Amino acid sequence: MSDSSKDIYCVGMTPEMLADKVLKNFFGNEIPSIPINPFKLMSAHGIVYQFMDFEELEGIYLVPETEEDVPVVGINYKRKITRQRFTAAHELCHHIKDRKNEACPIGSKNEIERYAENFAAELLMPKHLFRSVALEYAHNGKVTLDDALLIAERFGVSFRSCVLRLAFTLHMLDGDYQNLNQRISEYKSDTVKRKSGIDIENIELLKQAVDSYKFFFSVKKEIVWYKFKSDFIYHENRMEGLNLDREEVAEIVADLRMNRQESAYCKESYEEIIQVVGHSDLYDYVLSTNDRLSIYKLLYLNKILFRYAPFPEEAGKTRTDNNFVLGAKFETVDWRDVANELVKLQIPVENLLNDIEKISVSDYLTEVVKIHHKITQIHPFHDGNGRSSRAMLNWMLRIKGLPPIYIKVDEKDKYYEALELADAKGEYKELLRVVIRELFRTVMKINSNDILM
Repeated sequence: MSDSSKDIYCVGMTPEMLADKVLKNFFGNEIPSIPINPFKLMSAHGIVYQFMDFEELEGIYLVPETEEDVPVVGINYKRKITRQRFTAAHELCHHIKDRKNEACPIGSKNEIERYAENFAAELLMPKHLFRSVALEYAHNGKVTLDDALLIAERFGVSFRSCVLRLAFTLHMLDGDYQNLNQRISEYKSDTVKRKSGIDIENIELLKQAVDSYKFFFSVKKEIVWYKFKSDFIYHENRMEGLNLDREEVAEIVADLRMNRQESAYCKESYEEIIQVVGHSDLYDYVLSTNDRLSIYKLLYLNKILFRYAPFPEEAGKTRTDNNFVLGAKFETVDWRDVANELVKLQIPVENLLNDIEKISVSDYLTEVVKIHHKITQIHPFHDGNGRSSRAMLNWMLRIKGLPPIYIKVDEKDKYYEALELADAKGEYKELLRVVIRELFRTVMKINSNDILM
């Protein structure tokens, strides 16, 4: 669908009328499915949206300078997904109606901003549809705060915006309106969600955001990795408990690469640095290889990781005994079954490759995290399992045109907790959430002037 803003905007339209026109242009006579996807609507209007590391802005709309340029919307990465969705709808209004560079500071409430806010509310919670859903929960025509929380989940909006719309647009909220802000604050919706088993951040909303996202790079793709590889290697090895000073290893790295096993540093006392150099080579390969992805390549990845070790011939071989992962809540596969489990895992890898062109980004990522998690459970090697499995993860991302990710040291607990949830319950949404959020952060990092985050 091309940008049709000139066709749908008429002078004198209220924000509600304009939102209704946008939805009808997109859905036709069909009832919109909820939660309505504002990211897809932006893409349908030719807008490229990017998450950005804002401090004082909710979002920004940048008008294209020429006919060849595309309009760009920046959205505050630090906000909850419900707020990001509202910002997306808000900036869509600027694109359709205002057609000028527009920054939206936090708390700004001038006339233009109020119009865009009302448009966003109507776009995400169309009055007729919102009323219909609210009536499903109503008792004697009124909806409680508990009901409002469930309605907010269905529409993919914040609890506050849902309550305000129920109160002041539909007049269906139960209780006193005079102290409504206080009631909203005291309700503590996130706490209620946790107690009720509702996710704080609905993964389906995050999947909407990633499916229409343009992962473009301000530098050539072939040098994307090199722009921040040293920072990546630093965090990856810190995750594995290696405590290294980046500035002290340069000379040793150069000597190891030149002399390999003949290097004076190729001994156990330099084990940490040996692994860092191998890890760097590992990602040089993952980024540049034209080899066909295969689960069996996992063995080669492990071999590269330890290529500078005193006995490199021992790397890339599956383990010959049973071991336990420190802190894990699962038992690794029996060593005699490792080969068979890897053979079985090749099937979903092949399916992924066969579907790569037609599958959505979110569905692709869902399969990727399942494969990644299974590798961690198989735990095929004596050492280097975490780094080898994450290298395979990044290889799978690369062939879909997605950037590499790494888990920062101070965020590793979320990653490990997500793996544990998959171990215990076979649930992958937390691991998927980690990967999607890290993809957005990587692109922000690559395209920023400040290389180190």
